[in-house]
This record gives sequence, structure tokens and C-alpha cells, in this order.
Amino acid sequence: MENRSTHYGDVAKWVEKVIDSCEKYEQIFGAKMLIRNFEKQLRRKYHEKYWIEHHYSIILPLESKLSYKRDELLKKQLES
Repeated sequence: MENRSTHYGDVAKWVEKVIDSCEKYEQIFGAKMLIRNFEKQLRRKYHEKYWIEHHYSIILPLESKLSYKRDELLKKQLES
């Protein structure tokens, strides 16, 4: 079995790949839950410095990317 890294930078890259791979609007909900779970993990593990270092540099960019992807898929769905 593949040994995956649990470093938050590697996990963030993996979440980005999941967001990029969303092809249907419904898949956005799964990606949103993935971000929420990742955020909970970061809060537990880095409680002291979560807001200073991780929320603004990791979670917000992921949420923005997901929002952009959601809008893109919604436009595509409305056009067809």
C-alpha cells in the first residue's frame, strides 16, 4: 500500500488536485467536506498558531479555489 505524507503542505496539494478533478457540481460538496475535515485537523494539531499561519495561507486559498470551480461548473451546467 502506498505510504502517503501527512504534512499539511502535501495534504493541501492533494486537496487542490481533488478540487481540480471535480467535473460535476455535486462533487463540489465532497470537496467542501474535505476542506472542512482538513481545517479541523489543522486546528487540532496546530491550535496555537492556526489562525496566524494556517487559516489565511492554506484554508482560505483552498476555499477560494473551490468557489471558483463551483462557479465554473455552474456556468457550464446552465449553458447546456
